[in-house]
Amino acid sequence: MLVVETILGNMYNETVLKEKIEVAKQNSSLKTLFLSRSDMQKSRLRTETDDGMEIGLSFQPGNILQHGDILEIDSNLVMIQQLPEKIIHVQVKDDNSSSVRVQLGHIIGNRHRPLSISTDGAVSFPIHDENEVELFENLFSDILHHISMTVKDEIFVPNQGMDVHEH
Repeated sequence: MLVVETILGNMYNETVLKEKIEVAKQNSSLKTLFLSRSDMQKSRLRTETDDGMEIGLSFQPGNILQHGDILEIDSNLVMIQQLPEKIIHVQVKDDNSSSVRVQLGHIIGNRHRPLSISTDGAVSFPIHDENEVELFENLFSDILHHISMTVKDEIFVPNQGMDVHEH
């Protein structure tokens, strides 16, 4: 098993990496590692790339993988691809309804969910399974007529600082 201890960078943020990735594609030395969001947060992990190459991840505590990160191991580049998960998107229908937004934040916060708030004010958070849709519909019952709620399978990236669970 080969061990990776550093992250080269992220393919979405660094143009220099894009060139290295193209060369790796041409040389057939680009591998893909599909990980769940929870696995991406681990500093130690034993796993396999899409073609079966066994690798160990051993990062300093606090280093977290991101979708699009690139690792280098044994003359290969390994591209990190986050797996989609079930996400609830909530949009407040009335822009002037700050009390609805407070209630929404309170309910989601009490469930200790990481959040993503888009530029249009929509709030997204992951759920563990389809059964939680009914749970959140019940929790949102007092404000349900003020919001629209949809469920999608997609890659979830919390806003910075909104994935911390502390008391």
